[in-house]
Amino acid sequence: MAQITIKNLSFAYPKSEQKAIQGISLEIHKGSFVVLCGRSGCGKSTLLRSLKPAICPFGKKSGQVFWNDTEIEEVEEKIQAEKIGFVMQSPEHQLVTDKVWHELAFGLENLGVSRREIRVRVAEISEYFGITDWYDREVDLLSGGQKQLLNLAATMVLNPEILILDEPTAQLDPIAAEHFLDTLKKINEDFGITIILSEHRLNYVLPMADQVLIMDEGRLLWDGTLAEVLKENLDSMFMKLMPYPSQVYYAVTKDNKKRMPVSIKQGRIWVESLGKKGSCIGEKHGNRENVVVDCRNLWFRYAQKERDILKNLSLKVRKGEIYAILGGNGTGKTTTLSLVSGVYKPYRGKKKIQGTVSYLPQDVQTLFCKDQVRKELEDVPEQIIRLMNLEEVLEHHPYDLSGGQQQKLGLAKVLANNPDILLLDEPTKAIDGIYKEQLGKILTELKNQGKTILMVSHDIDFCGEYADRCGLFSQGQIVSEGPVQEFFIGNQFYTTTIYKMAGAVLEGGIKKEDLICFLTEGNSISHLF
Repeated sequence: MAQITIKNLSFAYPKSEQKAIQGISLEIHKGSFVVLCGRSGCGKSTLLRSLKPAICPFGKKSGQVFWNDTEIEEVEEKIQAEKIGFVMQSPEHQLVTDKVWHELAFGLENLGVSRREIRVRVAEISEYFGITDWYDREVDLLSGGQKQLLNLAATMVLNPEILILDEPTAQLDPIAAEHFLDTLKKINEDFGITIILSEHRLNYVLPMADQVLIMDEGRLLWDGTLAEVLKENLDSMFMKLMPYPSQVYYAVTKDNKKRMPVSIKQGRIWVESLGKKGSCIGEKHGNRENVVVDCRNLWFRYAQKERDILKNLSLKVRKGEIYAILGGNGTGKTTTLSLVSGVYKPYRGKKKIQGTVSYLPQDVQTLFCKDQVRKELEDVPEQIIRLMNLEEVLEHHPYDLSGGQQQKLGLAKVLANNPDILLLDEPTKAIDGIYKEQLGKILTELKNQGKTILMVSHDIDFCGEYADRCGLFSQGQIVSEGPVQEFFIGNQFYTTTIYKMAGAVLEGGIKKEDLICFLTEGNSISHLF
């Protein structure tokens, strides 16, 4: 018997003629690990929220969702709250209390659990997640990764049977994201809890999956094991949703019938088996003149008696280059953008900015003040609206858009100002590989027009593909920086998937195009397959 059964489910948001999801039917069995993927705005979040009526969006719904053979709307709200857990994309949107211990106890208190049992269950879950030392800490002082782990722990303390997660690592640095996903795998294996996960970091999660679902334009295109899905006739567009090792393998061999590598390890074994070895394809050099962002020895704290967030920070960004700041959650990267934009001022040090500045914040919802996408875009040129593929959602409320669509809407509003300097905080958050490539081309074109782009990102592969220079942020300052090729080759953990997969073979190669070009140049290697 299936734990979740969906029959011909469709849903449309208010004032929208197009259905967000349409005619979806599938079964999910107890204890399975399900990965849901697809382009931004394809209906993934709407489908996930339809599995928990308390957070189901408002609109017109048809079809049925069953939980253990009971229609989901007929399940008592208390049982839903306890047995169907949900972790959202943004850590801050789910936290409701001031202290870590209270956050863990909050759900149990609302379910009427006795004080004694609450103490026992909170203590037990704290030990399991290794967060006992956080017990009395202020929630606001936690990093993004810590907040998301706390959200997961606060959901797990209720002993759910199903755990639904909507892009839970979108705002996490690579190391925190892998730790979070490892914890999910452990939960699934230790307790048999069903995991239903929407995620763009497919390198890491697809090998965990028992069931893979791929959606497009509100429909379920493929449903099966990873091996079954990869053997489908995935065209070049859908291959961009797959992990980098799969993309490289397909680009080189045009073969998806054999065992396609999915993880970095599988990709490394495949590349090394080819017996080829060479040097890097080339390097990127940005404009070395005309500094337009010049920060010298900046110090900053949010309140006089609080700790310093920035400590003697120095940063130079040149006209017509893309500079990416990388680093862990809570190290001061976003604060740096706030200082460059003028939102905050340092209490020591000097800053010089040449040109107009526009800022895309990490929480793009702070840019929205209208009740309709069309109204938000009143001052945005038509070509930018088309570029961001927003024509079909003009009648939607901005908050009804997917995370990726909200990113596009925010960027459209920022680009409408035609700034000289564009500040981007996590611009690839919650977006798929197809739009990510489009975004990279947009940023490259802006750079070619003489625009300067300073971005903060956890997306190492995106930075490796499109940045000119990168800086690693730690303890309130940049501890290393350099041209993108040199920067990533010098790092062990903060480096690209391609370098991890083929660094020993393709010396100096950090980009997907490097490896594809290297493996296909000269004599054909088709005889190897």
